[in-house]
Amino acid sequence: MNPPGDLDAILDGWRLPRPRTIAPAREGYQNTTLFVSCASGEYVLKIYSNVADLAHRRFEHELLARLALAELPFGVPRPVPGTDANTLRFVDGRPAVLFARIEGEALPKDGGAHLQPAAAALARLDAVLAELGHFDHRPPRFEGDLERVHPFVDDIGEAVEDSGLDVSQARLLHRAMDRASELAAPVYASLPRQVTHGDFAFGNTLVKDGVVTGLVDFEHAGIDVRAMDLAAALYRFPAHENALGECESFGYAYGAVLPLDITEVAALPALLLVRSGVFVAHWVGRYRAGLATIDEVRPRAARALFTADWVEENGSELVRRAMGWIGERV
Repeated sequence: MNPPGDLDAILDGWRLPRPRTIAPAREGYQNTTLFVSCASGEYVLKIYSNVADLAHRRFEHELLARLALAELPFGVPRPVPGTDANTLRFVDGRPAVLFARIEGEALPKDGGAHLQPAAAALARLDAVLAELGHFDHRPPRFEGDLERVHPFVDDIGEAVEDSGLDVSQARLLHRAMDRASELAAPVYASLPRQVTHGDFAFGNTLVKDGVVTGLVDFEHAGIDVRAMDLAAALYRFPAHENALGECESFGYAYGAVLPLDITEVAALPALLLVRSGVFVAHWVGRYRAGLATIDEVRPRAARALFTADWVEENGSELVRRAMGWIGERV
């Protein structure tokens, strides 16, 4: 999504003083994300194209308001009310929000030297999320059904056919998605659930002077199995040279703060397969909505297939190593 034309007129809706400096963020490629600097401070303007459902956005903002009151050792996005006291405004028909900017730089895609602090931060967030009870705005809820990930995808098999892969790759990915769907129901029936972040990435983790200063991008937050936040993080590693080692390093740091139970650890391979399916459904849905090109979808589908193959080959070893992550809290 390209930036709208008159950004200054848009920002007037939050009474930000002029003049302002506006620059695109390096991250945030699924939405329009801009850094704004002016006399009153530093801000991030986000215009949603990815998950624009208003009920989801109102839940997200309620969740962020509650997390701001929690005893987290890092920041979370803080929506700024507009002139009408609402934290949501509309730009070209899309919901938009202005956040106070959190100091820090996004981590590289592999986490770099901060892989373990990022894992510990995610675990601390999940521990706090587990304590949150009733919400005025109903949280989105994911039950493991790959045909309810995106409103434009109601058949995961057809989504695979639209992913841009060649015939042989599509056939293999279709088989992997069938397996993911078979495993999802029993796994989701057996694991504890809570509000999760839903989209952990090192690019969503901010660091300054070696310390995690913020976790951002809560647009996919909602009820899911608790272990999916860890599985979403581990999804980053199969393509790396030392995939099992990096999974182990991340998992130890996560488990030292928030140990999972044995059923969650045993379910990690299945959750990685489900995460692969979510990835495919999400990106094919974006393509069908006109928000992504087939050249953007194809490598994500190939990555999902690669991950499924990696899980088949390494899933048992991942679980064996993950048994060591069920340790004492720190």
